[in-house]
Amino acid sequence: MISEEQIPLGNRIPDRLHSVSVSLPTMEDVIGYEERDPSILARMNSGYPRFVKHECLRHIESFWQEFFDKPNEPIWLTASEEIAHLLEFHLDCPESKFLKHQGVSGVRIPHGEAMNREAKLFLQHIGGYLCSRKAEDYLFANKLQKSVQLESLFEGDAEAKIISVLQPLLGGEASKAILLASSGMNAIYATFQAVNQIQAPKGRHSWIRLGWLYADTMHILDKLSHGGGSNKDLHDVFDLEQLETLLAKNPDSFAGIITETPTNPLIQSIDIERIRELATTHGVYLVLDPTVLSPANVDVSPYADIIVNSLTKYAANEGDVIMGAVSVMNHCPDNKSICDSVAKFVNYPYERNQQRLAQQIDGYLPHLEWVNESTMQVVEYLNRHPKVSRVHWANEPRSQSNFQKIARSENSIGGMISFELESDLARFYDRLTICKGPSFGMRHSLACPFMYLAHYELVSTRKGREQLAQAGINPELIRFSVGTEPVAAIIDSLRFALS
Repeated sequence: MISEEQIPLGNRIPDRLHSVSVSLPTMEDVIGYEERDPSILARMNSGYPRFVKHECLRHIESFWQEFFDKPNEPIWLTASEEIAHLLEFHLDCPESKFLKHQGVSGVRIPHGEAMNREAKLFLQHIGGYLCSRKAEDYLFANKLQKSVQLESLFEGDAEAKIISVLQPLLGGEASKAILLASSGMNAIYATFQAVNQIQAPKGRHSWIRLGWLYADTMHILDKLSHGGGSNKDLHDVFDLEQLETLLAKNPDSFAGIITETPTNPLIQSIDIERIRELATTHGVYLVLDPTVLSPANVDVSPYADIIVNSLTKYAANEGDVIMGAVSVMNHCPDNKSICDSVAKFVNYPYERNQQRLAQQIDGYLPHLEWVNESTMQVVEYLNRHPKVSRVHWANEPRSQSNFQKIARSENSIGGMISFELESDLARFYDRLTICKGPSFGMRHSLACPFMYLAHYELVSTRKGREQLAQAGINPELIRFSVGTEPVAAIIDSLRFALS
């Protein structure tokens, strides 16, 4: 979607009830959203569903205020009854109350900014919000809305259809080794808990986070670790001596290593063969997330013990499904126990979400073939432009040899790049007419000032910016997801914004 006019603030991308992205067309909008500016929030009709309550959830909450006792106390609707009880346990608030009606669960808690923020963050981290399609079906069943949005749904065994496409990409040697999750973050949460169940009895409570990981991945490990674990961050994915030293000095401490391959937002690839050797030597599980470029472009199955993947990206390329997957490799230690444990912790996706993903998943590989070709042309254009100081992409020289070990073909470079500007970020961003908002891997190209959206607490402070500098991250970088629009139109939009 490329036009001369910006998509208004708060409008869904695409314009559908269950879309996962939302327009943030100017830097003023981005900063206002992060700083909770009432004038900006009032215009935010939607948002990424793990961060912003969907309008269908808000409608149910209003109904429940009248339906249950104690009106006007905050209600948090959860993806399942199990997650509602997890939230209760996490908050440890005697005044909270579990609520359930017609298959929808939630927790009512007292007023209080700190506790309600903690409830929000917990559900955000583990992918625990009630999904919008289930909320919509509940509203329709209770005559709270007149109809359900018309959309194409797969007729048949949706789960089997999805897994049949994923199996050659995620390395699951048996279909039961691939488990679907309600979101990518829920897949990571379930994997984290499953590995801990195996490793904690051995006294292994800590994790190593390799590279700059997505914010909620870091929060899951920090906030939900038990047993006195001390997690370690190694931001430089190329400094394997540091990793080797850490493991050698603490031979019995670490449960797992988790990393994105390549990383987000710098698109860096690690020496995965060497890390596999270190993980095996030290009895550590290696959890790999290939979402950034998609497992259709990179094959990490020979190296991972467990693969986690957000199917919201690339697989659900129409941009209207939140879902994830966990794949346990056959060579993973305690394979069966890990599979059983993941199945216990994972939140199974709502049926209509599966039907919607199954309907569009045949477009997964053709989407990437188109995107791979376009991305190369966009990279070539940006590398030549005098106002672009650096482009981060799959075949960047420092990562190239590592990336080629996992790339499925010479053309498998994915749709994600990041770049740094010689010019002013706000001027470029405000002039860009490509869709601007969170997420990636959609048919629509998407741009965002990623560090402002994912780590505003770091971008907005001097100490935080120093931390980013130490990690080699420019807070002003643009993360850019190449879509399936004509590549000439994508480049024209970039040219105008850079002019």
